[in-house]
Amino acid sequence: MKKTFYEILEVNESASPEIIEKAYKVLAKKYHPDLQAPSDKSKAEAKMKQINEAYEVLGDSEKRNAYDLKLKTEREQEKAENMQGSYTQTTNNINYQKQNGANAEYNNYEAENWQEKQKREFDLKSKEYERKLQEEERRQRQKMQENLNKEYQNAYENYLRNLGYKIKHKITKENIRDIIIVIIIMVAIIVALWFIPPTHNWMVNFYESNTILKTFIDIIVAIITGIFSGIWKFITSLFGG
Repeated sequence: MKKTFYEILEVNESASPEIIEKAYKVLAKKYHPDLQAPSDKSKAEAKMKQINEAYEVLGDSEKRNAYDLKLKTEREQEKAENMQGSYTQTTNNINYQKQNGANAEYNNYEAENWQEKQKREFDLKSKEYERKLQEEERRQRQKMQENLNKEYQNAYENYLRNLGYKIKHKITKENIRDIIIVIIIMVAIIVALWFIPPTHNWMVNFYESNTILKTFIDIIVAIITGIFSGIWKFITSLFGG
């Protein structure tokens, strides 16, 4: 099997961009034609060509994503071909047994049933592989499109900023969700600290000694208390009246 670009650069397929760049520099220095003996120069040039080709793809995030998808597709196809080869070999063995078996009628019946079962299983697995490949390709295309849209949006906003325009970002559902999550985490941390004696005493002293903070918290508590009091009166009026 032909070497992958990862094998050429001698890195793992999950290697970070920094590791890939470092590996390229090490190999480029090792196999640079100008640093080789005259007898090894042609081999070094061929090796260096492979190294440059591999780094040109793996050093670019978009090209690397496309290459990873192509590599995965080729491996799935190879696996499917191996399954097909195994199925063909099994079929040939069955045909031989059908021709040379002792109990021909019984052997033929069992062999045909087993052959049909194997064929159904192979068809199901092939369809499942095809579905997974299509789903992976769709996710990769969607991810690449989202990255392109973000890069385009950032470039466009930077261009407008350079012209002196002010950029206003719209608040999205994701932004609101992130803000709510941060608030919940902060409240949870404060509540947890409140029930720990050392931090509880410190928080009480800090609250009592800071007039601005005390006023702000009192206002917030009064608003929350008023809201809950109004809700409670409304509920009791519904059920009590």
